[in-house]
Amino acid sequence: MTAASELYPGFISLDEAFDLTEEQVKDMQLKHMNEYRTKLGLAGGLTFDIKRAEGCYIWDADGNKRLDFIGCVGVYLLGHNNPFIVENVRKYLATKPLTMDPLALKPITAAFAHNMALVTPELTRTIVNGGGGAEAVEAVLKLVRIAAGRHHPERKRIVSTLNSFHGKTLGAVSAGGKDVWRRWQPVIADHAYVPYGDLDAVEAEFKKGNVIAFIAETIQGEGGVVVPPEDYFPTIRRLCDEYGVYMIMDEVQAGSCRTGYVWAHQYYEGLVPDAFTFAKGMSDGVLPVSGIQVKDSLYQEAYGSYDSAMMHTATYQDNNISAAVALSSLQYMIEHDVAGQVREKSKYIFAKLEQIHQKYPDVIAEIRGRGFMIGLKFGVDADGVGYANRVAAVMAQKYYVHTMTSTNDDTILRVYPNITTTEADFDWFIDAFDKAIRDVIGSAAPAES
Repeated sequence: MTAASELYPGFISLDEAFDLTEEQVKDMQLKHMNEYRTKLGLAGGLTFDIKRAEGCYIWDADGNKRLDFIGCVGVYLLGHNNPFIVENVRKYLATKPLTMDPLALKPITAAFAHNMALVTPELTRTIVNGGGGAEAVEAVLKLVRIAAGRHHPERKRIVSTLNSFHGKTLGAVSAGGKDVWRRWQPVIADHAYVPYGDLDAVEAEFKKGNVIAFIAETIQGEGGVVVPPEDYFPTIRRLCDEYGVYMIMDEVQAGSCRTGYVWAHQYYEGLVPDAFTFAKGMSDGVLPVSGIQVKDSLYQEAYGSYDSAMMHTATYQDNNISAAVALSSLQYMIEHDVAGQVREKSKYIFAKLEQIHQKYPDVIAEIRGRGFMIGLKFGVDADGVGYANRVAAVMAQKYYVHTMTSTNDDTILRVYPNITTTEADFDWFIDAFDKAIRDVIGSAAPAES
């Protein structure tokens, strides 16, 4: 065997990659990866060389212990490198498995699908992908279009919400409610957009009579952690039934226990969508996992025959290793009552955040969210410059606490703790948040609470 570095001088092995310096990593990313995304992170002081991650902590190349309160925007709800999930993946790989084959029986994936049907008994068909949430959105949009094309050809349109985010593939940005992500590319036809939370606008679109499906995030994430009115989704369900429209819930960010329910739509008692997407928290960052959960009746309309069964397949679809991660995550969520823990623990941080809100009423306009999906709406200073990005940068650089502003609304600071977070960690965050606000606004005394 000839070493790769002999054939290609400079070739870096995995062992050597572990020992790269921060400057070497920056240089290679700038030269060979997304240059300007890297520059944005470096300019904002938010890009670090992270050497280790455990629980709710990450350690940088200088050995600084940092508090991760964003978790890759919702991925690490069960904690970085959750021992149960990591060990289960090792256990699976130790069997020398056949991870993927288009027609082989898939025992791990079948078990996960079986378990999902137990948790969501009204939706009993599962598709598991080996990618992210956008792939799940593509899968569900294609499913409903095929179902309509086969059985309801008069239906042509998808209705989605303004300010929404469903991913950045072509179909996902077409469904998303922000023009900024659709620049310089064609948009898939037959999409209509309505304001999130506006029931009259939804019914007006349905009355046109050619709608296939309505898709919305249970809570808008990238759009600014926007929680809809209490009657919004129950009324949407009724309207979908009345007008023969499929109801799709995008649970990529709000689902997987993040908002205090195994699936975020379960906040609404008795609400059952026709399909929902999942990703992020169902992977806990161990391996890419996404998928959709679908009512059997809808699934059969799309793929319930030999002539349509192969209309949506992919190399990594329903693979066993992604399913091993998802199965392990779901088991951990159930056995540790993660949803209940989120509901209980979130009371503490919301109470503390309200105290900060009262302390800085001219800086913080609103506290939004549910469970461990929290959005802090900031105002602007006397020059019209927003506070959120500056506060996030100071917290990361000076106080070693990581959060993130919203890509759809940079007046929103997103705060996404994970289940390993203790009250001491919450206090660390609150103290850093308080000090960062003081640093940004200067030495002027805050209002008394």
